[in-house]
Amino acid sequence: MADPLTIGLGLGMGVFSAITGASSQNSARAAEQARINAQFKRDKQLYRYNWRTTQREFNYRTRETDIARQNQNANINYLEQTAQRDYQYNLAIRDFDYANQVRQYNESERIYGLQRQFNAQAEAEAQTSEERRYQEILTGMAFDQQDMVVKLLQEEGAVAAKGVSGRSAAKELGSVLASYGRNQAIVAESLLSANKETMANRRQISLERKGADLAAEARRMLAPLKAPAPMAPLKMPRATILDPLKPKKPPKPIKGTNTVPGASGLAIANNFITSGLEAYKMFGGSFT
Repeated sequence: MADPLTIGLGLGMGVFSAITGASSQNSARAAEQARINAQFKRDKQLYRYNWRTTQREFNYRTRETDIARQNQNANINYLEQTAQRDYQYNLAIRDFDYANQVRQYNESERIYGLQRQFNAQAEAEAQTSEERRYQEILTGMAFDQQDMVVKLLQEEGAVAAKGVSGRSAAKELGSVLASYGRNQAIVAESLLSANKETMANRRQISLERKGADLAAEARRMLAPLKAPAPMAPLKMPRATILDPLKPKKPPKPIKGTNTVPGASGLAIANNFITSGLEAYKMFGGSFT
């Protein structure tokens, strides 16, 4: 049977071992808890950081979308205003061209009217000149006719002055009349020829007038026609730009559970008894 000293020494070592084991176990649990607390704190910091980053990215994408819409609207507005300006300019050019055509046409009609008046005046003067020439021919023939009559009377007087009678007088008088008749025939033929020439000249004058009128007609401009108006510009299509998807908060971090057991009173007592018995045996103690 072990002596009291051995038993006391064994119990002392048991107590020391039990206390040391409990302290070590509590330290391990405390260290685990500190690690869990530090990890939870870092997880919360990371959670807040990630959430702020997500919100910044959302705000950036929202601003980026707004700027894209503004740029699109500015670009389309510029293109539409440019198209509208070009449309108005083309309308002005169309009206300007039409106004020029109208002025040119009116000037052409004025010149055409003047040309027709000139042609009519030229024809009238030519007809008058031809009539004057014809009248001069008639006047000349009338004087010739008078001269022939005077000559006929003179020759008849000469025959009568000779005192010739009978067949001789008739013969001389017949010769005089025959000469007068021939001259009359010549005059009549000249008159007919002059009349034909005058009529031909008058027809030629009329034809030349018609030719001049046709030439003036050919130089007339066609009545101006206004060109169709240019097509009005259409509204330009605008692309659909989606808003960025609004972020949702992720689940908050969860604090970890300490799985390292702590040293309870019962555990310390058990460790004390167990350690004391093992020390007692180690020093030769026996329970028999």
